[in-house]
Amino acid sequence: MRINLLVLFLFIITATAFADVKVGSPFGDNMVLQQGINVPVWGTAAPSDEVTVTFGLQSVKTVADANGKWTLQLKPLTASAVPDKMMITSGKTTLTFSNVLVGEVWVCSGQSNMEWALGMLPKTVQNYADADEGLVRMFTVEKGRANMPQDFCRGLWMIYSAKTSGSFSAVGYYFARELSNALHVPVGMLNSSYGGTRAEPWTSLDGMKASPIFHNRAVQFEKAAQLWATDKVEFTKEQERVKADYPAKRAEWYKLLDAKDPGLKEKWMSPSTKTKYWREIDLPSTKENNPLTDMVGSLWFRKDVEIPKSWVGKSIQLRMCPIDEVDDTYVNGTQIGRTWFETTEFWKLPRNYTIPAELVKSTKINLTVRVLNLYYGLGFFGAPESMSLSLKDNSDGNAVSIAGKWLYTDGMPITFKDMPAQPLNGQPGNAANDPSVLYNYMIHPLVPYAIRGAIWYQGESNADSPTEYNELLGTVIKSWRSAWKEGDFPFAIVQLANFMAPQKLAVENGSWAEVREAQTKTLSLPNTTMAVIIDIGEAESIHPRNKLDVGKRLALGVLANTYKQNIPLYSGPVYKSMRVKGNTVILKFNFSDGLKCKGDKLNSFAIAGADKVFYSPQATIDKDTVVVSSDQVNKPVAVRYGWANNPPCNLYNSADLPAAPFRTDDWVSYQVAK
Repeated sequence: MRINLLVLFLFIITATAFADVKVGSPFGDNMVLQQGINVPVWGTAAPSDEVTVTFGLQSVKTVADANGKWTLQLKPLTASAVPDKMMITSGKTTLTFSNVLVGEVWVCSGQSNMEWALGMLPKTVQNYADADEGLVRMFTVEKGRANMPQDFCRGLWMIYSAKTSGSFSAVGYYFARELSNALHVPVGMLNSSYGGTRAEPWTSLDGMKASPIFHNRAVQFEKAAQLWATDKVEFTKEQERVKADYPAKRAEWYKLLDAKDPGLKEKWMSPSTKTKYWREIDLPSTKENNPLTDMVGSLWFRKDVEIPKSWVGKSIQLRMCPIDEVDDTYVNGTQIGRTWFETTEFWKLPRNYTIPAELVKSTKINLTVRVLNLYYGLGFFGAPESMSLSLKDNSDGNAVSIAGKWLYTDGMPITFKDMPAQPLNGQPGNAANDPSVLYNYMIHPLVPYAIRGAIWYQGESNADSPTEYNELLGTVIKSWRSAWKEGDFPFAIVQLANFMAPQKLAVENGSWAEVREAQTKTLSLPNTTMAVIIDIGEAESIHPRNKLDVGKRLALGVLANTYKQNIPLYSGPVYKSMRVKGNTVILKFNFSDGLKCKGDKLNSFAIAGADKVFYSPQATIDKDTVVVSSDQVNKPVAVRYGWANNPPCNLYNSADLPAAPFRTDDWVSYQVAK
C-alpha cells in the first residue's frame, strides 16, 4: 500500500512539474496591446516554474507562485502597425502569438445595443468603410455568468474585414474606426456585452458592497453563493431564515411608500379632489401599446360614471381588467377593494370588487384607483368589455362600461434604497441579472489586460428603477477602475435614445427621462464623457438602427478629452444655469457655440411656476442662450427640456450635436396643463 501511495505521489509531482503554461484570456493571435503604459501579462504554470515573456526587444522573467499563478509587466510599448510575435516560455513549453500589434485598447460593454452586430443592421444603414489599413480588431467575450470571479474566459481576436465584419459590435466598431482614423494607430476592442441585462450583474461584488444602496443585497448574494459553493445543507436553512424575515421587512417598506405618497396624504380618492391638471388616458390598453410604459411608483386614476336611477341604494359589482401591479380601489372616497403583492400572480388577476349599497347614494359614482408598480410596465391591460359596473344580483341584466376616458396623475416615483433584499430561490447565479455574475464571468478574466478606457451602452433594463441608476452606474465605473488599478481611466457613456410613443404633453412621466438624467449626473465622476443620441431613436424599436452616429459621438468625446485633440464642440449643448427675468427664463449652456433649431420652432421645452404646473412655452434662441416664457406663467421657477420617453428634441449647436435633456427642478410630483 505504501509503495502504491509513493508511486501515486511521484506521478502527481512529475505531472505538476511538466504542467503546460497557460496565459490570461485576452492574449492570443491578432491581439492589440496598449501603447504607452506598462502591459501586464499573466497566467498559470507549474508551481515555482520560471516563465519568460518575449515581445519586441523586451524579455521579462518571473516565477510561478505556489498555486502556479504568475504575472509580470512589459515596459511601455510604442504604437506599431507592423505585426510582431509574443512568446511565452515555461519549461519545455513555448506559446507563440502571431500578428500582434500595438495601439489603443478599449473595453466595450453593456446590453443589446452594444452587443448589436454589424451583420444585424439593415444593409441600408450599414457603413463598412474600412479603417486605415484595416487596423481595427475585436476580442468578443463568450457570454456566461458565474457566482465567483473567474480567471479565464473564452474569446477570439478577429481582424476587421468584409468577411468578419458581420460579427463585430456595430457601436464598438464605429467607435474604434473613428479612433484609428484620427490617431493612425491600431485599435483593439474587448467586447463584453450581453443583451437584456441590468447594470447590477456588471458590477463587482466588492463594488456593490461599498454602496449603501446595494450593500445588503450584495452581502446576501455573497453568503448564498458561498453556501452553495460548499454544498452544505445550511444553505437551505439560510434561505428559510431570509424568507421568514422577508414578509415583515417588506410590509414595513410598504408603509414607508404609503407615508410618502402625496395622494394618500392629500386624500385624492375624495370626490371633491381638484383634477384640473390631471391628464386623460384611454383605459384599458395592451402591453404592446402601453402609454404609461415602464413607470415605477404610484399613479392615481379616476372616473365619474353615471349609473341607472334604479341602481341607487343597491350593491353594485365593479369589474376591471388585470392591473399591473397592485391597486387600492375607492368608490366615492371609500376603499372597496385591494389586490396586493401577497396575492399569487397579482399582476395577472382581473379585479372583481363589490360596491356596498350604502355607498350608492346617487346616479353619479366616483371611481378612484391607486396603482402601485415596482417592476416593468404599469397599466390596465385587457379588453374594454372587462371594465364594467352591474348590479350585484344582476337582476336587470344591464352593465355600464367604465372603459374609455379616465383622468390620471402622478403619485410618487419609487426609490429602492430601503427595500429589503428579496430571498434567493435556488442556486444563485442562475439569472443573468443577479449581482456581479456577469462581472465575474465576462469582466474579471479581462483584468488586468492593459486598456485605455471603456465605452458603455446600457440602461434600458434599469428603466424600472431610474432613481437608483445614477448610484448604480457610478458603482460600475468605480468597481472597474478599482479592479484594473489604472486610476480613473476614461469611461464614455451612451445616453438612452428616444423611444416609445412620441411626446404629446409638455412634460410626460417617463422613466427613460429619469435614466437619462441619472446618466448625465454620472459626468460628475472624473474622466467621464457622454454621447447624446436623443435624436436618432425609433418609436417602434428599442434598437436604433443608426449605430454609426453613436460610435462617432462616443469617439468625439474621447478624442477631445483622452487624446487632447482640438475639438471644442465634442458634445451637444449641456444645461449650465438659468436666470429669471420678469416672466422669462434665460438658459445658458456649455458647448453652446452656434445654437440652432432644426425645424420651425424649438420643441420639448416646458415651464412652470411655484404651483408646479408645467405648460408648453415659447422658446427662442438668443445668441448662446435660450429664452423660455409662457403667458400662463407669470413667475417661472422651473424649466424642463426633453422630459419624456420620446421627445422631439431639436436644439443643436454648430457641430450638429443635439442638446442633452435636462430639468432645473427636483420635484417629485407636479402637474401638466392639458
